[in-house]
Amino acid sequence: MRMSTGVSVIVLLLISVIVVPVSAEESEGKKPSNSILANYDRGFRFATKDNAFALRMNGLLQVRYTYVDYDPAIRYNQDNYSNFFVRRARLYFSGHVGSPRFTYLFHAQLEPSQGLNANDLWVEYRFSDWFQLGAGRNKISYGLEMLNSGSALGMVERSVMYGETDIDLGNASVPGPRFPGGGTSRFGLSSSSFDTGFATGGLNLYRSQGVQLQGKKGSAATSTIEYQLGLWQGRSTNSLANSGSDHLMSLRVGYHPWGFIDWKVVGDVEESERFRLGVIGSIYVNRSDDPDNYEEGGYNIAAMARWRGWSVDVEWGAETFDYADFGDDFDREGWRLSLGWFVVPATWEIRGRYAEIQRLRRPTYRNAMDSGLGVPEVWNGDDWTPALEAKISEITVGVSVRILGWRNKLVFDLSRLTREFAADPDAVIDGETEPIAEAPDQVDHRVRAMVQLVF
Repeated sequence: MRMSTGVSVIVLLLISVIVVPVSAEESEGKKPSNSILANYDRGFRFATKDNAFALRMNGLLQVRYTYVDYDPAIRYNQDNYSNFFVRRARLYFSGHVGSPRFTYLFHAQLEPSQGLNANDLWVEYRFSDWFQLGAGRNKISYGLEMLNSGSALGMVERSVMYGETDIDLGNASVPGPRFPGGGTSRFGLSSSSFDTGFATGGLNLYRSQGVQLQGKKGSAATSTIEYQLGLWQGRSTNSLANSGSDHLMSLRVGYHPWGFIDWKVVGDVEESERFRLGVIGSIYVNRSDDPDNYEEGGYNIAAMARWRGWSVDVEWGAETFDYADFGDDFDREGWRLSLGWFVVPATWEIRGRYAEIQRLRRPTYRNAMDSGLGVPEVWNGDDWTPALEAKISEITVGVSVRILGWRNKLVFDLSRLTREFAADPDAVIDGETEPIAEAPDQVDHRVRAMVQLVF
């Protein structure tokens, strides 16, 4: 009820702001000074006749089913997972005020149990193609896959490189099936250790509050250079105040020699007649003293190619966390490769993907515990024993079909999820030397189906 009421209030207010003044003038027999034009153009669009003010309203609904056949050798993963899930229920309000140069974006999240939440609140002024200044809350411009629109993904969801697995709620130490399970800290889209702040989720910075400069010169048919330079509150930040005086800085630069590729959209929906390539590099630095004092930084390289319904996306990234209290750095790394082909132009697409992430490179028992990643437990035939997570990977194949117009589609995919383990012959547990052997791979299988509606 609270969610429905909140949405109704927002919609009514927006409509009343646009429509009521005009209706009042007409009812009094006056000629409207600047009448409202309304039409549907990939969203409901309202604009003044002189185009000084404009509003576009969009909605997104994704309902999916997920089944995971868990490897029972991992502690807490003895029960399989079957779940219907409203992954995204969103409303978008975008447009410009006073001039097409002064734009805004309001993005409301409505998923069950989430209440009414503002994902994006952004205003921006375009001084020139090379100089656009924005402020508010938005996705941090870094990498590639996180910046793919949630309504324009080639598969049901993003890859494990970015921590998208569906099953990411709660703490993995609490009994119950979660991926990867066993006792490690939560693996989600933007998870971090509660005790240390160490990132244990995907290799992305998610959303935050801040300011950003950006620019782009070129077009879909000509050579294009783009950049985004931002100063942010911190990675995956939604609090009202910063914990200290430091901020996250990010820089992203892209070059598209044969025409700009819209990196928000996965796949060659436009059936590009000429080959197009995009190369993007990103870096970031951050500092925090909550809950522990550490510095972090990362870099990411990505490339996209599009040609006659074919698409290739490849991405690699790494992060380093340097804690004042520990002598060793905690490094993370991951990469992904996605290949798609529209068998029927702009309608039927088949896609394959490989992705992997090392949440902690060169793991030992000591740095797994110090970082906050934690140590899972596996069954050795007699008892639950500690293991060291080395790498999580996925192999996924999928098919999608677009129905009833723009971005409405059905998607189906199959995944083989694997977690490999490492050995630590010198492990010291509770003051005693207890070597940890390399455990057999954890192998889980996942089936997903999704219907998506966009208007």
